[in-house]
Amino acid sequence: MNFESVFPFQVFILPPQDFTAFLGWLIMAGVLGILLKRFWEPVHIRQKRSWLIYAVLAVLSVLFTIFGSIKLGASSAIPLPNLNNEAYSPRLLLFFMLPFQLAAGLLGVAPAFIIGLISGVCLAFLETHNIFTIIEISGMAMVFAFCVRQNYRSRFARFVRIPVVAASIAGVLLIPLYILNQLFSINGQLAVRIDFALSQSWQILSIRMIELLIAAFFSTILFLLKQKIWFKPQKLVPSPMERSIAQKFIFFAVPTLILVIFVLLINIWRVAGNAAEDMIESNMRGTAEITVESLPYFLEAGQNLLLTLSDVNLVREDDLQIILSEKIRSVPFYRQLYVFDADRNPIDGYPERDIEQLRLTNDEFNAIDLALKGVTLQTYTSPPWLEKETAQISFIASIKDENQVPVGVLLGRTDLNTNPFTQPAIEALDAAAEDGGQGIILDENNLILFHTKGSPDLLMTPYAGDIPEEASFYTAYSPLGAPELVYYQPMLGKPWAVVLTVPAHQSQELALEIATPLMILLFVLTGLVAIVIQFSLRSVMNTVKGLSHQAALIAQGNLDTVMPVTRVDEFGQLAYAFEQMRLRLKDRISELKSLLIASQGVAAHLEIEAAVKPLLESALPADGYIARLVLDKSVFSEQLNRPFVSIGIGEQDSRYEELDHQLFELAKNQTIVPVSNFNRFKRLSSPQGLTPPGSLLSVPLYYENEYFGVIWIGYKQPKNFTESDVQFLSTLAGQAALAAGNAKLYMNAELGRERFEAVLNSTPEPVMVFDEFDRLFLINPAAKHLTGLVRLATTGAFIDDIIENKDLLTLLKSPTMDRDTSRDIELSNNRVYYTTVSPVNTMDRLVGKVCILRDITHFKELDTLKSDIVATVSHDLRSPLTLMRGYATMLQMVGELNEQQKNYVGKIVTGVDNMSKLVNNLLDLGRIEAGIGLNIEPIYPGVIVEQVLTQLQPQANQKKININFHSSLPAALKIELDPALIQQAIYNLIENGIKYTAIGGNVDIYLRLKPDHQILFEVHDTGIGISPIDLPRLFDKFYRSGRREAYKERGTGLGLAIVKSITERHNGKVWVESKLGRGSVFYMSLPTIRT
Repeated sequence: MNFESVFPFQVFILPPQDFTAFLGWLIMAGVLGILLKRFWEPVHIRQKRSWLIYAVLAVLSVLFTIFGSIKLGASSAIPLPNLNNEAYSPRLLLFFMLPFQLAAGLLGVAPAFIIGLISGVCLAFLETHNIFTIIEISGMAMVFAFCVRQNYRSRFARFVRIPVVAASIAGVLLIPLYILNQLFSINGQLAVRIDFALSQSWQILSIRMIELLIAAFFSTILFLLKQKIWFKPQKLVPSPMERSIAQKFIFFAVPTLILVIFVLLINIWRVAGNAAEDMIESNMRGTAEITVESLPYFLEAGQNLLLTLSDVNLVREDDLQIILSEKIRSVPFYRQLYVFDADRNPIDGYPERDIEQLRLTNDEFNAIDLALKGVTLQTYTSPPWLEKETAQISFIASIKDENQVPVGVLLGRTDLNTNPFTQPAIEALDAAAEDGGQGIILDENNLILFHTKGSPDLLMTPYAGDIPEEASFYTAYSPLGAPELVYYQPMLGKPWAVVLTVPAHQSQELALEIATPLMILLFVLTGLVAIVIQFSLRSVMNTVKGLSHQAALIAQGNLDTVMPVTRVDEFGQLAYAFEQMRLRLKDRISELKSLLIASQGVAAHLEIEAAVKPLLESALPADGYIARLVLDKSVFSEQLNRPFVSIGIGEQDSRYEELDHQLFELAKNQTIVPVSNFNRFKRLSSPQGLTPPGSLLSVPLYYENEYFGVIWIGYKQPKNFTESDVQFLSTLAGQAALAAGNAKLYMNAELGRERFEAVLNSTPEPVMVFDEFDRLFLINPAAKHLTGLVRLATTGAFIDDIIENKDLLTLLKSPTMDRDTSRDIELSNNRVYYTTVSPVNTMDRLVGKVCILRDITHFKELDTLKSDIVATVSHDLRSPLTLMRGYATMLQMVGELNEQQKNYVGKIVTGVDNMSKLVNNLLDLGRIEAGIGLNIEPIYPGVIVEQVLTQLQPQANQKKININFHSSLPAALKIELDPALIQQAIYNLIENGIKYTAIGGNVDIYLRLKPDHQILFEVHDTGIGISPIDLPRLFDKFYRSGRREAYKERGTGLGLAIVKSITERHNGKVWVESKLGRGSVFYMSLPTIRT
């Protein structure tokens, strides 16, 4: 095995040998064209790079055919039938399959087919010289391209897209195609073609498979490493197997059937070939045995006859020729006799007397010498006599006298053709050669003594075939290269042998005769199996389609079509199950319709009588005659003397109330009461004067563990109740219990509403209730008649159409999700109202808001008067307080004070400071509430917080409190505020946190930007917290908590009130969240832009 290119090579291609081959080639080409059209996909080769790849692959497909092959050697040569001395030496082309595989993955099916076509043409012209090679390679390229580019979504399809798997599939499909091509492309009889296709194709197939897998190895590496350039389907679709059961069955059944047929064909041919060879071997063995059995007798007879003729008188007779002629005529064994004297001189002979005409061979001369030396008898072979058709057999006997001294030599010649003793062997060999075979007799030197062809040129020439050591039957090739069957039989007692040859096509034709009936039977059975499968599959598919159609009808809501059940197998059982499902579903839908009607009745009416009427109509079955509902009196708003109320349909009689009462009491302690036979049920007594029902079924009414009554159905005849009957009535009972519960809730709600309206109407303060869409829900008379409050008091009207006062409208439309909002509002009647808007939340969802107005005009007047007095007093107190503090601090300058005196002076100074702080706060609060204009300017919020922290840091250090400032505002963000007032508000909030936080605590300040573009200041402390009782009034003036912990830190009670006033002056909000004992969080929200 060596690497080489194909050069030097002969460029030619053999056309189809006959019309059958030509027709087969056309059919295959047509099938290939149909498949190409079927697998065709649009070719998108628009980029120069793609065209360059296309061109490079086309060139490589030619180069890889010429270069880079491995010659497998003469031992792998495959002799071609009917071509004398012609044998195909296969080559392994390492990269021959790579170009079309790369084209399939990079370009498409059509480019891969074109590249495969180029490769096939090159291989056909340069290597195989077979026109069918073009079909093989291009077809393999197309199948491979389809496998790697199919867009099916199944797991098997994803596996097939791997190049090495696709190559394996293409290789498997190549096997029948290649065998069929060989059947058409080989010249000769049909038997020869079949034998070559089935017996001699496997080596070439193996080479093609190896080439395919070598290329697939490199393609798979590219597929795994460069998936972006390798084709990947964008949209996956269901495969035919997923769309149809029949397609799935055919996909698995047809390849399996073809594989079985293929294996059976190969085995049939192999068995028929073995049988044919056994028959031929048996015939050849018989002929050879006849030949080898007759030849020893011939030699022995010749030797004995020559000994008899070798009389001593022969050398003494004068008329020797006459005597020899008489001896030949008396026993016609020898064709020539000749006598030599003791000096090797010829005496005389018959029919040739001249020694020159006898033309003795060297072996005969040597034999004469040996005979004169005492060798009694010898046998030799010699060339044929004068164009005879067989070699001569020379018998040489020594003529001895009475003393056994050689006195002469007798030479006898005969040939195998004319000797009567060899006629059976010759006739047997001639019979074996009638059908193109050959019969050969070899001597001890493997020289041909007899050949059935009768050519003198072959006689006495060495036999060119193999010579085994024992009798053997084997296959060999003639000198012309034709395969033939050879039987070699050595002769017993003589180193001669018989060789019989028969052309191999005789065995193949005989094998074809043997295999033809089996093949016909196989194809007939295959056709019958295919027909049976087709009809069986059609029957199965019809059944499946019927079931699918029935399922579609059921899915569409058509439950009236009956599913015929005509089978008893699994499909029949499935059809029966479908029919039962249809019937049950129809009954269930009928029940659901009844339940729907009952549910609609329950949902449409809040009055119990109207709600349960359709429910009772649904509960009354066709075989029932009465349906009654017994309800507890709590369901009804009227005051009743009896504990229950009965509602019924069907046969009505007041005397059934006795039975209603019994069932009403019985159902309290028993869930379901099925009475199959009323006369046998002792726990119920029959109503007097009435025929009792034959059977009845009752179910109690429970809703949220509350007993509301019982529903029962009466039947005239006894009846065994099914689970479906009980379940249906139980469902209706649930609906009835729901209706009773709703009626009771509605009654209670109506009572509560009436009470609420009475309270609301009697309230002197204006009250308005709005829903989550700002529509008026409730309004009391005080609000309706308040001048300047509302312009429209229609329930359901929007808030913009109702509220007349703009300040109140702004307050109502402001977000109030998580807290109450209050504000003093002055109406057009010059009255001031303290307005509170409270959100109404349900499950963390705003469902409305309540607005309450309280007239505080009188309190405002008192507050104004108080403020004036406080301001006057505060202003008048500033000078005395200053003098008091000055003199108190100057006491130390007069003289030395003792500790008690210092303590008293310190308390005086502290009291004066507290009083001064209170006076300042009062004056500040007065100025703020007086509405003095704000000094608005853009500022950085973080700068103000840092300034406040700088002022309060010493106070925090005294209590070892950690102050942390966190800001998530953009660095360039400015807000329009009054810096002094806002700084005071922030100061009060942070100071408040430090004041009520224990030693070692934490105070955290957060600065955030809210989604509504407002700045949010947050002050978190870990102090004592605020009681829920104190939260509503925490921002009121002079308000202090009554808790003991709060008194430890004394204050003026004005700090948070000032914060609130400053915040509201800036159109902001301030609120607090706190948990007692865990700390508080104060929030101050301010707009970024002053409006």
